Amino acid sequence: MKLWLIRHAKSSWGEAGVTDFDRPLNGRGKRDGPHMAAWFAKQSDPATWIWSSSARRALATTCFVQSGFGVEDGALTELDELYLADSETLLDVIRRTPSEIRSAAVVAHNPGLTHLVNVLGQKPVTDNLPTFGIARFDCAGDWHSLSSGACTMELLAAPKTIA
Repeated sequence: MKLWLIRHAKSSWGEAGVTDFDRPLNGRGKRDGPHMAAWFAKQSDPATWIWSSSARRALATTCFVQSGFGVEDGALTELDELYLADSETLLDVIRRTPSEIRSAAVVAHNPGLTHLVNVLGQKPVTDNLPTFGIARFDCAGDWHSLSSGACTMELLAAPKTIA
């Protein structure tokens, strides 16, 4: 199984009165989106299922991910519980991925994503998954039994590191 963990793109803090949940992407986040969608389209093992936080910035990022991977609308699930979720909640959601899916993506938030990136593999790899940061793992077994240390990291990237 392939698991793509993706942090939302850069968001805006500049709008007065907007709640954290409703923060939109900023200019850089919007500019990174098409570039990242094109990059996703060239990747092997594209996700065919996406779990997304229902926060505005995550959903905006998910549009680019969905477009790049070519994921159908019926294979995208928005969940309030992914908003600022800790690594255990993220793992619980991933375990609900349909068994026939061989490659799935999660679009969510820090610090939960960074922690999950560090516990899924064999060793910690990053202090911070940056905005629109991506970690791809190869995982043994099946989704419902996914656990810490059960995966091998294959890729760690972000817009700044992708040419």
